[in-house]
Amino acid sequence: MSDKAKKKGKSSKKRGGMGAKGVFFLVILCITGVIFMPTSILLIVGMLPSLVALFVSGTGRGSRASTVAAMNIAGCVPFVFKLWSGENDFASSIAIITDVQAVTVMYTAAAFGYMIDWLVTGLVSSFLYQKGVARMKAIKERQKVLIENWGEEVAGKKAQKKGDTTAQKAYD
Repeated sequence: MSDKAKKKGKSSKKRGGMGAKGVFFLVILCITGVIFMPTSILLIVGMLPSLVALFVSGTGRGSRASTVAAMNIAGCVPFVFKLWSGENDFASSIAIITDVQAVTVMYTAAAFGYMIDWLVTGLVSSFLYQKGVARMKAIKERQKVLIENWGEEVAGKKAQKKGDTTAQKAYD
């Protein structure tokens, strides 16, 4: 096997595992989940749209997952406070989860997160497109001024018209 193939094989392999920090975080998360079981059950059910957004969005769209998660947690917080202010047990947690209005509020907040992501992405892409169009227009106007001052040779147009390919070779 050649050196290039060895290097390519090494670079194309993905790093596996979470690492020590990831394992530590997972252990702490599991311990706190067991200690605060009623709250954990409520948040697991309430934050399902955020988990879906995290897995569906892929690697390039972390903004979508974070936007949905932020709005989703905002929808879950009132019910977590309701659980904490009353009896913090399984029965209260299950009562909140089975309340259609509570789940609707939690999931509607996540839907607003999707809507915010969709709107902001559309606005930003539209702004960047318009900025690019304006930049292209400015470049063409500048090119006109240069052609007026220095002649057609600046743009490489006369060299191509005469059949000379040296100007074209300079760009290749």
